[in-house]
Amino acid sequence: MDKNYQKEAFEGLKIKASVARKFRKFCKSISRSQSASLDLMLNFFERNKLSPFQDLGPNMKSLEHVLKKRIDSSIAIVRDIETTQTKPTQAMLAALFENLPDNAKKKLPPSFEKALQNTLAHTPIILDVPEIRQEERDLKFLLDQIEQVKPAFGKPYLKIELPLSEIESLKQKYHVHHH
Repeated sequence: MDKNYQKEAFEGLKIKASVARKFRKFCKSISRSQSASLDLMLNFFERNKLSPFQDLGPNMKSLEHVLKKRIDSSIAIVRDIETTQTKPTQAMLAALFENLPDNAKKKLPPSFEKALQNTLAHTPIILDVPEIRQEERDLKFLLDQIEQVKPAFGKPYLKIELPLSEIESLKQKYHVHHH
């Protein structure tokens, strides 16, 4: 008998025999008396404001797992925003107002460093575009002359719309010979 209920008298409840067997089996599985088990169940329902007629929905472990995944993904998004947007912008603003120490200027990404130098020097940004070499122009010309042909039967193929003399000229220019 439970210590909390030693001085209390017993009462009888009218329940079906199958329900009584099921309840006794449950009490044995949790190693409690029938009174203690029933009291625990009632306290659980009252404490959690639950009704036996309500469905609890997904179990707590799966709900916890879903919440952890959402929190982890939110943290990852915030960290990404911080590293790609907030920190570089803050560093540039600090440098513009000359509040940035010399050792921190080295941490700026190269593209921001160049933009910062151009801004401080008040010079326009000049893109470094290498001169287009003759080989590149010839290749571009050749590629522009190629078109894809899709016949009704068979596989598609490429066709070069170029006079034979032009092809021979390119072969000689770039020392290409077929044996």
